[in-house]
Amino acid sequence: MHDEQLAKPARNRKAEAKRAKDKLATRVGAIAAARNDGSLGDDHIKLAQVLIMCSLPHSQTDKIQVVRKARLGDGSYLTVTLTSMSSGVALPFGRDRKLLAWIFDRAIRNDDPFVPWTAATEYQREMGLPEGGRSNKELQARFLRIAGLGIAIERSSNGVTRTRGYKVLVDSTLPQSITGRSIESSQQDLPGMEHRFGIQLSSELFADIRQHNVVLPRLLWQTLTGPSQVQDICLWLFVRCYAAASESVIPWSALQEQFGAEDSNPRRIKLHARHAVRLLATLWPEAQTSEDPDGIRVRKVSRALLPDDITRKRIRRL
Repeated sequence: MHDEQLAKPARNRKAEAKRAKDKLATRVGAIAAARNDGSLGDDHIKLAQVLIMCSLPHSQTDKIQVVRKARLGDGSYLTVTLTSMSSGVALPFGRDRKLLAWIFDRAIRNDDPFVPWTAATEYQREMGLPEGGRSNKELQARFLRIAGLGIAIERSSNGVTRTRGYKVLVDSTLPQSITGRSIESSQQDLPGMEHRFGIQLSSELFADIRQHNVVLPRLLWQTLTGPSQVQDICLWLFVRCYAAASESVIPWSALQEQFGAEDSNPRRIKLHARHAVRLLATLWPEAQTSEDPDGIRVRKVSRALLPDDITRKRIRRL
């Protein structure tokens, strides 16, 4: 009897899939309603170009370095090398990209490489996550990986290549809820900072993400769930649709290099891209994307999902 009470009920995958589909339908409905009443862009997020074009690993990896390469709309190339600079600490992966994007957005919007952060709940509440306990431990692990991340950004255009390398975080003073480690009660503020708790980004990296970023409706960014590969490709398609001046096909090989270089199964990139095309079409019906035998076909859209608005500082810098 005791063993029967401890036995876990079998998973009902059909029911789980239906719940996920219903949740997505509700979120899509919210996006459509916000777009129709003109409020979709009231709350937006500014995502760094390097995170959209060259993503973090999608699952945990033993590698301490990965390389991503993307061809931009103007014909130039962007190569990003991600390196774990802390001994014994893995590269950021999976949902760590949400935390890194959240940090970068705060820096860009405040026009300051210093990001105040006084408690784990600031991030958890904004992202709709549980507070305390297991959620804090997950956040602590994510921050540890991001704190050890180094990024080298290479931009190549017209035969000229420029490379810059940065450690993402150069300084931080944070509470135990974020780091998992206690601090001295007498600890001083960060030098030159009015806030006791916060993160100092590399000033050179901040200059790059400040110059190269894209504006997205925050509701859209938060709505994207599921495999990180699908999320990354969907966000990238959003940018390509916005920037497209004419029809083009992005080859499967380029997508593999950009989003799935560490995946041993090259066919998976097609499955993820197919899912992303369907998802984007649901979120943005005017999006002109489709699957092609040679890759993903992108056409210029007739109506932007989120028009530029200089009065709201809502200008994309691709």
